[in-house]
Order: sequence, then structure tokens, then C-alpha cells
Amino acid sequence: MATSADGVTDRGAGPTRPALRGAAPLLGLLVTGAASPLPDGHGHLSGGEAASFLTAPLAAALGITGLLAAALVAGTALLRGADAPTRRTAIAAEAGAGYAVAVLALGWLGGGAGALASVPRTLAVVAAAVLVARARRVPTVAAGVLLAGLLAVETLLTFGPAAAGLVVSVVAGLGVLAAVACADDPVAELRRRTPLAAVALVGAAAAAAAGAVVDGLRPDAVSATSGAGVVLVTGLLLLAVTAAGWVRGRDPAHRRAAAGAAAAGSVALVSLTALLALPAPVALPDEGRPLLRTVALGGLTVPVAVVPQRPGPNLVFVGDPPGTAPTGPAPVTDVTAGGVPAAARDGAPGHWAVVDLPAGAGELVVTSGAHRAVLRLRTGADPAPADLVAGLTGPDGPECLSAVVGALVREGAEVPAACPAGALTDTDAATLRSTVRFLADRDAPSLHVVDDGSPRSTAAAAVARDAAAAHGLPLSDGVATSGAVLVVAGWETGGRRLVDEALGLSTVFGTYAAPWLATGPVLGRQTGAVTALTVDPRAEPAQRYVADLRASGVTGLASPAGLAAWGATADGGPRIFTAVQVSVMPGDHAHATDTWLPGGTFTAVTPPLPV
Repeated sequence: MATSADGVTDRGAGPTRPALRGAAPLLGLLVTGAASPLPDGHGHLSGGEAASFLTAPLAAALGITGLLAAALVAGTALLRGADAPTRRTAIAAEAGAGYAVAVLALGWLGGGAGALASVPRTLAVVAAAVLVARARRVPTVAAGVLLAGLLAVETLLTFGPAAAGLVVSVVAGLGVLAAVACADDPVAELRRRTPLAAVALVGAAAAAAAGAVVDGLRPDAVSATSGAGVVLVTGLLLLAVTAAGWVRGRDPAHRRAAAGAAAAGSVALVSLTALLALPAPVALPDEGRPLLRTVALGGLTVPVAVVPQRPGPNLVFVGDPPGTAPTGPAPVTDVTAGGVPAAARDGAPGHWAVVDLPAGAGELVVTSGAHRAVLRLRTGADPAPADLVAGLTGPDGPECLSAVVGALVREGAEVPAACPAGALTDTDAATLRSTVRFLADRDAPSLHVVDDGSPRSTAAAAVARDAAAAHGLPLSDGVATSGAVLVVAGWETGGRRLVDEALGLSTVFGTYAAPWLATGPVLGRQTGAVTALTVDPRAEPAQRYVADLRASGVTGLASPAGLAAWGATADGGPRIFTAVQVSVMPGDHAHATDTWLPGGTFTAVTPPLPV
């Protein structure tokens, strides 16, 4: 917008008739158009949407450049209103108004009536440009003040106080730079405007930096390589160049420095204003608290969890895109987290890796083939409790992470300090006793208990054997096709045994799973196993839990442990539930939308069992 004084050859003393006639078609366009809306700070448009011929980036660019054009007119009106205008001043104001009205027309074509909210701003732009050309000093300054106020209020309501301060500084800065570029004696004008220029440039730098901090930019690699970070650093460096050129340009022997300062300052202000259209980097996580994020890998939105996000070994979960099964985008493959291959695990969804993280701020790089994403980390200085780390990094780590995620997705829930497999709860013990009693009442000839040696599994096996002895149910050392099987192992061992052993032998009295095995990856593979639960997965609390998981893209991690950490409590005595593969027709609102079990649902097949 600002040009070098050395390139100006036409120095009219005042406005001309052609300049006045140039405003007439602008007013005509104003009647037929509506302004293009500003982006909402996340790369999207607010107000009217862009037409099909306007891509989202182009529409955002039009909104930002339209804002800059209005700021140029406002600054010119404020600074030149008290002076006799030159022809170049009028041309600069008319150019800004012309561009604003062009954006106005495109916005009307793209957004229709939804873009009418920006008409007052464009009216003020055109009015201020006409007044600059007509040398009406007091009305010109008033129009400049009104236009600057409109811009400030618009950005305040859309982006917040820091953005409003940036726009006010940009108005003053562009006004100063235009005054220097259009002056007959740029050096003299530069000296005259130095105090205001210093305030404008410092204000722009401070407002941009404050807005960047609010948006989550920090002095780290993730911010520095983000689009917003690159633009911010570029703008601040150009402001430094502008300041240096401004100081040097005050000397008449260095006239070109004045032109260079004006050019650098213009680009700097444009760059800083462009921050309004750029998405901010992902917000910093809470220090030392488990992290749950979604990242983009090759155009797919993929959930990633890092638990406990403390120094030392951490369990990293990289999920598949929502809707992967049974139909949907192909799951991510060849996954690594922090350079460690992330592999699938029996009885668990997605991909898993144990990654050692250093203390303090850092980043975790997640890759899938040629695609990569970077997560910001703040592990803090204190390692996690040894028992929690041992549980996360052991075979029952996925269940432990699902419990943590259950707490993370509900605001106010307390993150578990221990893994579920570390101890058998009283509720699960009572449920197992009811299950064994149910089998004894059905006259099952024998019961085989499958455990995996973990503390919970060992305690559960002891409870089951004691209950069997109390109810006269014989125990068998192996799977007997005429008897029943009770699996009290964790996800990994339990899921593998359910498929490879119990299902293959098809026991007469069936295969029963411990409550913690009621997950999609374990029971949702048509194993034929059933389980006793004290919470109905189709009831309202469980459905709200699943909805919270769905909002974070991690419904595959739905589990009884996660439901308990989320805050649900038992809604009655234990009942036997079976996993049923169902297909609900669209529009059937008589059934709960149960995504706990992909492609199926858990259905109660008994009334509450005696405890």
C-alpha cells in the first residue's frame, strides 16, 4: 500500500475532479453488494459463507485484505483530515475504498443476505474516502474515528481485545506510512510522524504478541514451525527493520531509507493482521496430566493419548479414524510414536507404544507412513507413581489407559491414580460370586477358571473358586466341553483365550467373562461369551459416557473401567449381558444409540442375579 517517495512524480496540490468522480461508481457498487465476512480466527468464515467459486483460503484472504483496506482509509482520514490533501492522498483513500467495495460485492455473491452485517463498515469506508478527496477536514476526521471504531468493535466481538488493539495500531500505522509515502517531502513527514509511528508499531507488536500467547503460541519448536508462528516472527522482524529504517531515514542523506521503512512497515502490518485468519497451534497441555488429542495424519483425524505424560515410560495410544469399521476410511498403518513402532495388541483397539519421555516441555512426533503430526508435551519434573507406570507398561496397559481417558473426557472427573488390574474391587468380586452361583443353580457339571497372574486376575480366580466350593460346583483344570468357562484374565490374555480356546471348544454351558472384559475388541468379535454387569451399557449414564468418548474420537476405548472413572455407579444387581450383532434402521428411535459395541449392542438376558 505504501510506496517509495522516490517513485512519485505527480505532486498535485489538491484533489481533482477525476478523483471525485471515482467515488460515484463505488457508491453504485455499494448498493448492489454486501461485504465479505471476516474469518473467525480458525480459518473459517463468520457470517455469510463463501460462494462455490471462492475457496475458504481465498475467502479468508479477501476478508483480511478488506479489513486492511478499511484500515488504510481510516488511517488516512485521521492523519490527513487536519491537512490539505494531495492528489496522491485522495488516490490512496479511493484505492482502499475501491478494494473494500470489490470485496463487498464478492461477499454479497458468496454470502447473500448473511453478509449484510458488514454494510456499515463499507459505508464508512466510502464516506471517509470521499471526505478525504473533498478536503472536509472536521468531517473527515470524524469519519476516520467512526471507521476506526467500527473496525475495533468488529474485531473485538470476533477475536477479542488483543485483536482489537492490533487493528487500532494497524489503522494508525497504515495512516502514518501512507502519509510518508504520499508526502512531497517524505523525510520531513517521517520526522513529523515519528512519535505516532513509534506508538503504532510498538502497539502492533505488543497486541500481536499478546494475541499469540492467548492463542497458545510459545517459544518452542511447534509454535516456531506453525503457520501462525512463522507469520508472527516475520511480522516482528519486519517491524524491527521498519524501526531501523525509520531512524536512518530521518537523515536527508538517506532518503531511500524512508521509502524502505514505509515498505517494510506496510508488509509487517499486513503480516500481523493475517494472524487473524490463521489457526493457532494446539493449546499447551496441562503439565504432568495425561494428554488426549486428535491429530491429522494424511487427511485422517486420528485420536492420540499419552498417559501419564510424566518423565519416564509413557503409554501412547494412536487410534484409528472414527468410522473405520465396518465401513469408512482405511485405518492408519505403519504407525510410530516418538520413533517407537506402535503395534496392535490383543483385546485392544488401535496402536500402542511405550515411549520414554524426558522431563519438561517437548514434543512427540506421531507418524503413519509418510505422514506426521507433532504433539506438544509438558511432562513436568516429577515421574508418575511406580505402580501406575508398571500397570501402564504391562499387558493390562490398554485397560488402564481407557480408565484414564474415561476421566479425561468428563470435566471435573478425577484421573485414576492406579490401574484397574492392580486390585479386585468389591463390586467385581460380588459380580463374580453371582456369576458362579448362577452357573451352579443351572447345574453346570464343572467350571474352568482362566486367569493370567495379574493381581486382580489372581484375586478374581480365588473368589470364583471359593464361590464354586460354596455352591458345590466342581472345578476343572482344563476346558471341558460339557462344562462352563469363566475368564477373569485381562484384555490381552482374556481376549486371546476367548477366541482361540473357549470359542473353539464350544462348551455346553458357555463361556462367561469377567465384567472388565465387556469391551468391543474383546466381546464384540462374535465370541459367544457373556458377562455379568451392574451397569447397563444402554442406559443413560453409559450413553452419555459413550457420547463424551465419541466427541474425542475414542469410542473404541469404551470400557467398564472407563465408565467407572467417568463417574457412573451401579444401577442395580448384576445381570447377565450378551453381545448381540444388530443393525438399527435409520430413524428407529426406540433403541438407544449404543456405539459401545461397534456393529452391535449388549443385551440383558437375565433379571438381577442374587448376590
